[in-house]
Amino acid sequence: MDEKLRLAIELRQQQQYEKSDALLTELVQQPEFYGKACLQLAWNCDVQGLEHKAIPYYQQALTGELNDTERFDAIFGLASSLRSIGEYQQAQQCFEQAREQFPQRVELLPFYAMNLYNLGRSKQAVELLLSTLIEQTENPDIQSYSAAIKLYAQDLDRVW
Repeated sequence: MDEKLRLAIELRQQQQYEKSDALLTELVQQPEFYGKACLQLAWNCDVQGLEHKAIPYYQQALTGELNDTERFDAIFGLASSLRSIGEYQQAQQCFEQAREQFPQRVELLPFYAMNLYNLGRSKQAVELLLSTLIEQTENPDIQSYSAAIKLYAQDLDRVW
């Protein structure tokens, strides 16, 4: 990792956002660091609650060179920021792209479920959350009810 990039990340962690942004703005000028620097700029905005400002950086990051982890982070960050500002349809497209490209990354599922809720798809959101809970929890008390939860999650409106 480039020394400037590493330092910019450290500065963000120390909440020195202006200094971090300055270093990242320099790195954006170098094609090999463009995607990574844009992603870091987006995160600098996000941690300050500046989602509107983060969105273009996430979009720009996705046009640059990123490894798989960074690409996931950029898509996920973009989706979450879009959801946060009420752009639910655009967020949905990003969440679906992330799910398709990175099906093993379950950490996005609660955020995807929130977006489903925001779109008025509450039933699908609850079904997703229940399924995720059963698949991800190691809690024996919840696992003892996994069959029932799976059954109910398939059709929340069914009356027995």
